[in-house]
Amino acid sequence: MATDLAPDEKVHTHEVKIERLEHTVDTLKKAIEDLQRSQDEKLQRFEGRFQRLEGMHTGSASVKQPKEIRGTKVVMDHGANHELHPGPIDESVLTLQYDHRSTAIWRGQDFEPLTCRRCDGAFWRLGALDPRIQRMMIQAGFYGVYKAGHIQLDHALITALVERWRQETHTFHLPVGEATVTLQDVSVMWGLPIDGEPVTGHDIARTTEEWQEMCEELLGFRPPLNAFDSGRLKLKSIEDHFEIEPLQPDASDHIVQCFARAHILQLLGGLLLPDASNNKVKLMFLPLLRDFEAAGKLSWGSAVLASLYRALCRATKSNVDGVCGPLVLLQLWAWERIPLIRPERLAPRQQPAFVVCDEDQPLPATPYGSRWDVGFKLEKVGMHVLVVYRDMLDCMKDDQFVWQPYADIITSLPNYCLSGREIWQTVSPLICFDVVELHYPDRVLRQFGQHQSIPADCDTIRELHSVDRRGRQNTDWVQHHKQYVDMWADRHARVVCEPPIDGPMDYSDPYMIWYRRITRLLIGNPANRTESGYQGVGGIIELMAQSFQRIYYRCGDAIDQGEEIFTTDMLREIQDICKNALRGAHEDRRLTLRPDLAQPTPFAAALGPSQIKRRRPRRGGKIGISVGDRSTFSPADISSPLAPCISIPSTSQAPQYHSPSHSHEAFTPDMEPYVLLSASGAIEVAQDDITMESKVEPETLIISTPRVRQQDSSSVSPVPNTTQPNISELDNMVGAIATSPSSADPSASEPSTEMFVPMNSTADEENAQRPKVRKRKAKS
Repeated sequence: MATDLAPDEKVHTHEVKIERLEHTVDTLKKAIEDLQRSQDEKLQRFEGRFQRLEGMHTGSASVKQPKEIRGTKVVMDHGANHELHPGPIDESVLTLQYDHRSTAIWRGQDFEPLTCRRCDGAFWRLGALDPRIQRMMIQAGFYGVYKAGHIQLDHALITALVERWRQETHTFHLPVGEATVTLQDVSVMWGLPIDGEPVTGHDIARTTEEWQEMCEELLGFRPPLNAFDSGRLKLKSIEDHFEIEPLQPDASDHIVQCFARAHILQLLGGLLLPDASNNKVKLMFLPLLRDFEAAGKLSWGSAVLASLYRALCRATKSNVDGVCGPLVLLQLWAWERIPLIRPERLAPRQQPAFVVCDEDQPLPATPYGSRWDVGFKLEKVGMHVLVVYRDMLDCMKDDQFVWQPYADIITSLPNYCLSGREIWQTVSPLICFDVVELHYPDRVLRQFGQHQSIPADCDTIRELHSVDRRGRQNTDWVQHHKQYVDMWADRHARVVCEPPIDGPMDYSDPYMIWYRRITRLLIGNPANRTESGYQGVGGIIELMAQSFQRIYYRCGDAIDQGEEIFTTDMLREIQDICKNALRGAHEDRRLTLRPDLAQPTPFAAALGPSQIKRRRPRRGGKIGISVGDRSTFSPADISSPLAPCISIPSTSQAPQYHSPSHSHEAFTPDMEPYVLLSASGAIEVAQDDITMESKVEPETLIISTPRVRQQDSSSVSPVPNTTQPNISELDNMVGAIATSPSSADPSASEPSTEMFVPMNSTADEENAQRPKVRKRKAKS
C-alpha cells in the first residue's frame, strides 16, 4: 500500500512545485510590466524636458502638426503643449497618474460619457408606500433614502467628476483643493445610519433551493429557479410578485415586514449597493434584514460610501466605459457644493397624503437631499454635456466651491440625519463585506469649517481593490478583514479635529502651494480641438495666466535689480513667453501682423460715431469739451499716428494730445459749432458754407465752444499766440454751422472726413482753403 502511495505523493509534490513556479512566473511578469511602465514614464519625462530645452535654445517652441485623427478629435503631438504642464509636478502623491484616464484625455483620446448603471426604476414606480412599510424602513434605517425621492442621473456630470477622482487619496482633485464625499454627506443627504457595526459577516455559500426557502421565509414568496444567479436574485422577480399581490389593508405584521424587506432589497440592489449586472441584488444582505431593529444598528452609511469609493476608483481607468454605485449621492454632493453646474430648482413637489397608522404617530421629516426631488429650470446651466462640465471644473475659482453647504441648516435636520455626527471626521476604513475603502476627512477639513494644513501621507491600500467575492464563496469577511474591522471599532478614537477657519484660504497658503505641485490641475488639453461642438477654454485661461505671471515676475526682477539687467536676452525671453502663449491658445496668427496701437478717443467712444451735419444745429447743445470750461484732454486720452492735432492746454505745463484718425467721429449731430486755430494763432469760425473739399492734415486744432450771443463785428480778432486762449474773445465769437456740400457734388452722398485747414500751408493756400465767414446780426 505504501508503494502505491509513493507515486501519488511524488505527483502531488510535482504539482505543488508547478504551482509555485507558475506563481513565480506570474510575479515576474507583473514585475516586468511594472518596470516597463516605469521606464515609459521616465522616457516621457525625459522627452518633455528635452523638448523644453530644445525650445529654449532655438528660441521657438512651435506647435507641431497633428499626429493622427481619431473620429472628429484632432490629436496633437505629446510635446505640442510643453509650456502648459497639467500636473503633477511633484509625483510623490499621485503615483497612479500613468494609468489614470486624465492622462489619455490629455494625449487626445476621445471618451464618451460613462454609462451609469442603476436599477431602481421599478421601486419608484410603486408610488407612495404604505405608512406601515415606511415605519419598518425607519427602524431599518432606509426611510431617508426613500423620502429623498427619485433623482435623474446626469451621466456627463458623473464622468467629469470621475476624471478628477484620485484612487491614491480618495478625493476629487479640483483647482481649489481636495474635496470628497464624506460620512457627513451620506448622513445629511440620505439619513442613513453611520455610527454602528460594519455591514459584513459570513457570506455562506447556499444552494438555489436554500435561497428559495430563505426568500419564502423573509420575503413571503418563492422566486423561480431561473431568478437566481450565484447568490444573486433578479430584481424583476420582486417587481413582478408585488405587482400581482399588492399589500392589503388588513395584512398581518409578518406580511408587512416581508413587503418592507423586499422594498429595501430593491433599494440596495438598484440604488445604494448596486451590482455590475444592473438587474440583480446580492442575497447576502437579506439575512441582515431579518430583525429590523438590529438592521438599524448597522452602519449602512459607511457601507454605501465604501461602495461609492470603490466604484469611482475602478472608473478612473481609461479602458472602463461604465460605473455602478450610489451615484445619486455623488450627484447630490456636486449640486450642493458646485454652483457652476447646479440646475435651478422649481417649486417643491407636493408630498402625497399618507394614511395615519393606528399609533397615530406622525412620520419624520425628510432628509436634506429631498429638496432636489423637483423639476429644474435650465436657462443658466447646460446639462448632459461632458466637455462643458470638464471645462467648467478646469476654470473653477476659489469662490465657486461651497465648502460648507449645510452650515445654516444643520440644526433643522431630523434626528436620524444627525445620529452619527460624532464620527463624521473619523479616519477609518469603510466596510461592506468584501469592499474596504479608507475614509480620509483630514484631507478635506475645510468641508467641516476647519483649517486645512498639508495632510500626512495616506495609503488607500491598493491591494484592497483587487479583493472581491469572485472565487471566495463561503468566506467569513469579518475574519478576512479583521484588522480593518478592529480599526472601525476604534472609530471614535480616530476622529481628527483642527481649529476653525476665519475666512477663505489664501492663494499663497502653504497648503495651496504644496497642493498645486502635487495635483493634476487640468483635464482638458487646449491643444486638442474638435471639428465641431464646444471648445474648452480652461486650459487656455491657465496658459495665459501662467504666462502673465512669469512676465510679471521677470519684469519685477529687472526693476528690483536695476536697468542694467533688463537686457536683450530678457526681452527675447518675454517675447518667447508671449509667443508660446498665443500659439497654445491657437491665436498665433496674431504674430503675423503688428497691431494698431492707436488709442480710441474717449468721448467718441462714449458718444458713438456721428454723421456730418446737414441742417442747422439746435441752440444750446453741448459737446463733451469746451474752451469756456477751460478743460482739455490728457495726452494719454487721445493718440493717433494718422491725424495728430495741436491742443490748447489749460496750463503751460500740459502736454500735447493727438486727435483720432477720423476727426468727424468726435462730433455728434447735436454738437455745437467749433473753432479752428491756424498756425499763426488766428481763430477761424466754421460757418454754414464750409465745403467738404477741405483737407484733413496733421497739426489741425479743434476747439469746441458753446453757442454764445453774436456781436456786430465784421471780423474776428486774432487770439494771441499763448498757451491759454483769450476766453473773453472766444465768448464773443459767432457760432458757426457746418452745412452739407453742394448737391451738384456727386460725392455729397458720402460724408467726408476732410474738413479742416492744414496749418503748414502757405498764406495763399490758406486763404484759398479757408472757410468763408458769414456775418450774422446779433439778436436784440
